[in-house]
Amino acid sequence: MINKTQELIDSLKSNPDRKLIFLYPDEGSDYPYTLGYPTKILIDEYTTIDERVWLRFENEDELFDEIADEVFEELYPDVQCADDKQAANIDAITKSRIDQLNWIEAIVVYIGY
Repeated sequence: MINKTQELIDSLKSNPDRKLIFLYPDEGSDYPYTLGYPTKILIDEYTTIDERVWLRFENEDELFDEIADEVFEELYPDVQCADDKQAANIDAITKSRIDQLNWIEAIVVYIGY
């Protein structure tokens, strides 16, 4: 089994044009640095919305649902539940909005303690 350090080295070699980003739990420490280790490495794309980092493929369903909810509220503020035609419209607009986000290709390293 390949260790995470070697996996990261291999990912960097295979994807030299991608940004390297690190995601770690924000648990509010009393110290300026905490020792952590790579737990998961992904080749993905990321964007930020209201200071939240979204991964295009890792967070795909959650991001879609969040944007679809916004689209539904914008288009049909007085509707309790969308019908099939409205749902198809919401899906199309949501997909378009997701595609238009500023996606940045990256090697994503999750850090655990």
